[in-house]
Amino acid sequence: MSGGVDSSVTAALLQKEGFNIFGVTMKIHDNCDQAIEDAQIICKKLGIEHFVLDIKKQFKEKIIETFVNYYAQGLTPNPCAFCNRDIKMNLLLNFVKENGADLMATGHYANIQVAGDSVILTEAVCQKRDQSYFLSLVSKNNLKYVRFPLGQMASKNETRAIAESFNMHNFKKKDSQDICFIPSNDYKTFLKNYSTNINLFAPGNVILKNNQQIIGKHLGIANYTVGQRKGLGISHSNPLYVVEVNPQKNEIIVDVKEALNKINLNVNNVNWIIDMPSKFTALIKLRSVCDKIQAQVEKFSNDAISITLMELTKVPVTPGQVCCLYNELTHAVIGAGIISYHQHDVNRSA
Repeated sequence: MSGGVDSSVTAALLQKEGFNIFGVTMKIHDNCDQAIEDAQIICKKLGIEHFVLDIKKQFKEKIIETFVNYYAQGLTPNPCAFCNRDIKMNLLLNFVKENGADLMATGHYANIQVAGDSVILTEAVCQKRDQSYFLSLVSKNNLKYVRFPLGQMASKNETRAIAESFNMHNFKKKDSQDICFIPSNDYKTFLKNYSTNINLFAPGNVILKNNQQIIGKHLGIANYTVGQRKGLGISHSNPLYVVEVNPQKNEIIVDVKEALNKINLNVNNVNWIIDMPSKFTALIKLRSVCDKIQAQVEKFSNDAISITLMELTKVPVTPGQVCCLYNELTHAVIGAGIISYHQHDVNRSA
């Protein structure tokens, strides 16, 4: 329970259905006091036990340090997806099971069906709130023990209305920011203050991809992500975009927009929720808020795949981000992995 309206309503709905429940709030950094207090108020109102799980150390190691290391590798991380996989549906899940719970419910907007070893993760009814993309890295073995009561909500307003009907003090509480450990989502300032890696902000060359010429200087690789146009500080006859970040050479590679419209991409560290053959077609998402694209998928190994898109992307193919695969007919999540520059060392431009 984060102290927000979603997890509060989740608890109230489960209790109303007759489940014997308790609440848990994770203390993941030093600014969690308000969240803990709000969750305690809700638990007291519901008459249920409340636990505070202090996992600041684990959160720092698994989420914050991974976040920083990704930028040091020229990648753009997705910490919310990593948190669901490594913290919420792992450490937190283990805690609740150790304290006697059979299942764990969260305030995520998604739907799940479990039958034996079969797990079907699908999108929420409210497409605007759907979080199946952010849950796609969670193993099916852990998903078996998780439930999402808000998956059938038509909108966030419906959730707030339910909270108000239960006389919850937080029914108007604002949604949390995208990256909970970074104030105002200013990740550049966070990296400067947190990381000891001076190379993240060391100046280097900006290279034009088509002729490998140096056309300017950048202010450190941490300031750039694939698909970025603004803030490059260079002039050219055509608008230029970041197409690659090369930390080994401390270079930013730029090219025209068309270079971002990739047809082929590589995905590693794949998590399979549904078993699939070596070749299949699917719908994929490269961001949480973008249209799905039809694609052909080929396995190189159980955790590495090559994807050929059937149409050009409307968003950049950004290494480090999650690529989520959906069934073409049911839109169930097949699995997901991390977009990579490499696929068995074929090349860096694929």
